[in-house]
Order: sequence, then structure tokens, then C-alpha cells
Amino acid sequence: RSSVLLCYDADGLKILFIMRHSGFVRNFESTLRMLCERGHRVHVAFLNDDRHWLVDTTNIAQQLCGEYPLFSRGTAPVRDDAWGVLGRELRGTLDYLRYLTPLYRNAPKLRARAAKDVSAAVLQMTQRGPFASRPGLAVLAAWYRLLEGSIPVGDEIDAFVAEQQPDLLLISPLIEPGSPQREYVRAARARRIRTVLCVGSWDNLTNKGLIHGRFDLVTVWNDHMRKEAVELHGVRADRVAVTGAQQFDHWFTWQPSTSREAFCARVGLDATQPYLLYLCSSKFVAPDETRFVRQWIRELRESSSPRLRSVGVLVRPHPQNEEQWSQFDASDLAHCAIYPKAGAIPIDTASKADYFDSIYHSAAVVGINTTAEIESAIVGRQVYTLLAAEFHDTQVGTVHFHYLREAGGGLVHVARDFREHLLQLDAALQASVEGDPRCRRFVEAFIRPQGIDVASTPKLVDAIETAATRPAIDGRPSWLAARMLQPLLRRRAARAERDAALKLEAKAAERKVKSELAKQQKKRQKKEQKRGRAEAGEPA
Repeated sequence: RSSVLLCYDADGLKILFIMRHSGFVRNFESTLRMLCERGHRVHVAFLNDDRHWLVDTTNIAQQLCGEYPLFSRGTAPVRDDAWGVLGRELRGTLDYLRYLTPLYRNAPKLRARAAKDVSAAVLQMTQRGPFASRPGLAVLAAWYRLLEGSIPVGDEIDAFVAEQQPDLLLISPLIEPGSPQREYVRAARARRIRTVLCVGSWDNLTNKGLIHGRFDLVTVWNDHMRKEAVELHGVRADRVAVTGAQQFDHWFTWQPSTSREAFCARVGLDATQPYLLYLCSSKFVAPDETRFVRQWIRELRESSSPRLRSVGVLVRPHPQNEEQWSQFDASDLAHCAIYPKAGAIPIDTASKADYFDSIYHSAAVVGINTTAEIESAIVGRQVYTLLAAEFHDTQVGTVHFHYLREAGGGLVHVARDFREHLLQLDAALQASVEGDPRCRRFVEAFIRPQGIDVASTPKLVDAIETAATRPAIDGRPSWLAARMLQPLLRRRAARAERDAALKLEAKAAERKVKSELAKQQKKRQKKEQKRGRAEAGEPA
């Protein structure tokens, strides 16, 4: 139990945690549990009240409500008045401007994604003329920051924060397009409430939006991300805490749930042969991965190595990119299984066990650019990747991919062509399955920098508690700047609100379609898992 608790009231802290939607709870489940166990009252509020059917299949927040009297969940208002619309527009522009800096010179796909939230006028202004130069872009970014910082606090959000009366405001992920959570930072700053940004994933600080607003504390996994927070987002170094990756703590003690023979029978592979596990990537990274995987398997089968010609292949679809696998026909690919075909997020005990077993029983892991490669390192399996031309922009064209190559000396065995890749895989099949020193070095540097045997969840909870004992920073905007700029911004806000209204109907229809697709996917996942267990003769 943290000694800093002595600084608090006997009732502990009152914490308000604003999340974009319920899908983010899984990243902080262990953190929320420990906060409650240490006597803190935690209320998690989602900007989107609809449960995220795809990544929150078990409704974790509701489970926590039933287990901890100190835990509650609810909905947080989204600022949708003219000022709120303008704020999202200004922040979207600032997010885009970061991708025009030298660091992102070779990141066209990231730049194109950010450009979707920017007006035609800004795009034109940054492509030619004085603002297209580096000094011009710096001036433009400073101007937009000043404008964004001059937006007044929203009445509804201020009233919500006042009603909650938190000692601490926690936010994650913040860095999504337009950063609607920023309005809570604005309200908290006005009330001198301490704020903590809990960075949720290893790519958040490099391939998403900026950190908008000043935080009392920013928590990150490792020193690489600390450097990102300071150099790319302007966070003061003494306001960044390295706590490790708490969402992976459970993997360090996890054990296989079944034998290799039973697992191979379940997925449809020959247990007498080793198998390579191909872990698929997100839609943004690999929008058409099936074509590449088919070519990859054919290269294995046409190899001069008898080991590669006969090795089993287990392809695990990414749960948020599974549509392309629903019609994939693997009948012409020998010793190959797609499992689970509808994808599955490891979120409950059964799905976690299934996921862990697929890695644990494999001879080696192959992937393009996915968090699953990190989890494979924790399990201790060698990880391989091929620099494919079709994925250039989402491999070498992203900053976080280079951490897989460099952190702790590098995790992934990288090949520049199929010939080199096949030689690497052939060597892997001849080597011991366990004991790759690359995995341990990477995990020590990137996942558990406090020590490989030191769990990250207590470190994060300690950091949150400590933030409550430090003086709150003054992140309020200049009174004079706000007074001068708000009349100008008011007219611009009204125009932004009118423009946004035209897009609302289209977005509402799109959300409805996505929600229905997610529900259908959940049904497919359950059906696929049930079928697999039935075919293996296991209880449902």
C-alpha cells in the first residue's frame, strides 16, 4: 500500500476518469481495481454511452460496479455547442500541422489521415506561400494554440465536473481526432483540479493527435515515450512518469490452459509438426492483408527447406479487421488454419487463454506492425517481420514501428525480402522455442522498465496518488488574450457549427451501420469459438 496515502483524507481520493468509450476500460482494468482496493472512489464516465460491442464484449465497467462499492460508471456530456465545434476544428488543424514537421517527412499515410479533419483553406495555406515553410508552420501552430486556448469553458461540462467534485481528473486516450476530451481539461484547469493523462498505448504519442492542454502528470510506458511526450508534445520532463505497460501485467503470470496437442486439434493443425503463428494487423496498417498472407504461405510451401514446406501455419485475424477473412478460402493452402476466423479480443478468461495458447504453443510469430508482437515478446516467442512494399507507409512510415526494431536492441527479426525472411524462419524452426534474449531485453526496455519482475499496475497507481499531493499547475489561458480573441472567435464558432451540422446526419448513419456490423461480428466470434470447441470434442 502506497505511503502517500497518509497525505489524504481517510476516505481516500475521489477520482473522475473520462474515457472516450467503454472499449478503453480493458487497458486500465487492473488500475481501476487497485485504485478501489486502496480505498479511492472512482467514477468512470464515457463520452459515448453505448457499450463498445467489439472491444468491450464483457462490459467490464458493469462488472466492476458489482465488485467494488467504490466504483461507479456513467455518461459524460460531449460539448456540442458552437464553441465545442470550433475547438475540435482548431485542434484538428494543430494535429495536422504536426505531420508537416521533418519527423513525419516519410509518413504520407499518417499525414493523409490527419488531413481529413482539416479545412481546404488550411490545406492550401500549408502547401504554398509563407506558411508552407518551417518558420511559417511554427507561427501558424502558435496562432492556432492561442485561439484554441482562448475558448471559454463549456457550461454543461463545467457543471458536470462541479457536481462530481473530484480530487483528480484522469483522461484517456485524449489524442483522438479533434480531442473532445480536451474540454474536460479546460474545465478542470479553471477549477484548479489536478489532471492526469494516462497514455493508453505505445503508438498514441506518435501517430495520433497532440496532447492538448496542460496536465499535472502524464503517465507513459517507458523512456522512449517519455521523450515523445517532452519533445513532440511540449510536456515538462518533471511532469512525465514512466510506469510501464500495466495492461500487460496479467501475461507475466499466465499459464497455458491446454496441451499443445489439444490446442492443435481445436484449431485444425497437425500436432506432430511445429507451427508459425501469423498475427494480423489493424485495418489502418494492413487494409488488404489476405493477399499478402496467401503469398507468404505460398513462399513457405515453395521454399527449398523441407521444414518450411511442412510447417503448420496458424493465422489469427485482427479483431478490428476481420471482415476480409470471413470469405477467405484456405482450402488450397496445406497445413494452414485461420482461427478464430471472426477474430477475438482477449478480454475475458476464455478468450485470453485461447490467445495465450496460440502464442505459447507456436514455434515463432510473424506480424506486420501490431501490439500482438509485443505480447509475443512477453510470452517469449521470437518475432519476425518482412518489410513488404504494400505496408511501407505503416511500417517504416510510422515512428512506433521503429521501436520494435530498436528498443532494447530490437525485438523483431527484420527481413527486406522473402529470401531473407525464409532463411530466418528456417533457422527459427531449428532453434529452441524459448530463450530468445531479444524478447527479454525488449520487455525490460519497453514494457517493464522498472524491472521485468516489477508489475506496472502498482507503479501507475502510485503515480496517480502522488499527483494528488503536488500543487496543481495553472493552465488557465491569458485573461487579456481571451478577452481580445473571443469576439473574433464567436463568429467563427457559429460558422463552424453550421458546417458541422451538415455532417451530423451522415455520421449518425455511419455509426448505426458500424454498430450493427460490430454486433454481427460478436455473434460470428461466439459461433466460431463454439464450433471450434465442438469439433475438438471440448465442452462448450
